[in-house]
Amino acid sequence: MDKRLIYLIVGLFTLFFSILGATFAYYTVTSSNNNTITGDMATIDINLSVTKMTNVDETNGGLVPMDNSMIEKAVTSSNGICVDDNTNAVCQIYKIVVNNIGSAAIFLDGYVTLIGGLGTATDYITSPTTMRWSQVFCSENNHTLSSCTTAGTSTVSQTNSISWGALGGGTDNVSEIKDDYDTVVGTGTISGNDYDVIDTNYIRVSKHSGNGYIRDDDVTSALVFNQLLNSSDDNSSNDTGDSSVLYTDSQVYYIVVWLSETWTNQSVGSGGVNVPNLAEDFFHGSVSFISAEGSKVTAIFSGYTGIGSGG
Repeated sequence: MDKRLIYLIVGLFTLFFSILGATFAYYTVTSSNNNTITGDMATIDINLSVTKMTNVDETNGGLVPMDNSMIEKAVTSSNGICVDDNTNAVCQIYKIVVNNIGSAAIFLDGYVTLIGGLGTATDYITSPTTMRWSQVFCSENNHTLSSCTTAGTSTVSQTNSISWGALGGGTDNVSEIKDDYDTVVGTGTISGNDYDVIDTNYIRVSKHSGNGYIRDDDVTSALVFNQLLNSSDDNSSNDTGDSSVLYTDSQVYYIVVWLSETWTNQSVGSGGVNVPNLAEDFFHGSVSFISAEGSKVTAIFSGYTGIGSGG
């Protein structure tokens, strides 16, 4: 057979598989959770864990980019949590549990920072990542999620409960992104005193750099301010459960994570299509809780991800 014909056939098959692969976006293969304890442990004694609660991205072909305006529809989908009408995985749910195991009550600020995703963000240009997240309120049944929603009531230990409505009700990708401290923080009464607390749900873009967190500068990564955890009650059975429950020496949170749609290729690494470079192949996140004294506990969650095209 003529060599030119062979090259032509090989070229056509290569083009075909390149186009076929373009329907996929972000393939999560594995996931891990590593706890790293930092800070002055003389002033803080807590446990922190992060657990991936959804696996549809691991079984249905990967994580597909999603418009921010679809987030509530995604987490309440009748097709399954984080599953769209085409059975694609469009988000992931993570469970965060922080538990005071010490003998003194503590106040904590919590932050989640995501790194990863490729391309230029269209919803928030100065963000270093196209990954997005928000808080969700979920119920579990035998360690399996039974329902989730972005609407709920704050679980900070306050006497004046603060509720917020669902996200994703707008028609654009930017209106529910907040980066101004005054737009997300109100006042909560905790143990008879007033404290700053997050009083609305919003889309976080993780515009964070550096090792420390500052409230005014890092609202795009903030999960909770002034979470009061009472001293340990030595009862491990009440340390985890649904996020709608107010606990005493622990608290449970859920976050939903997604890749914001840019309508451009977000995923071809320098190693070629589906052969990413480790510096750019996947998103990873960190969850940090910082005490009023400045001590910190951090959990890091990540996973190797083979990726294709997000276009």
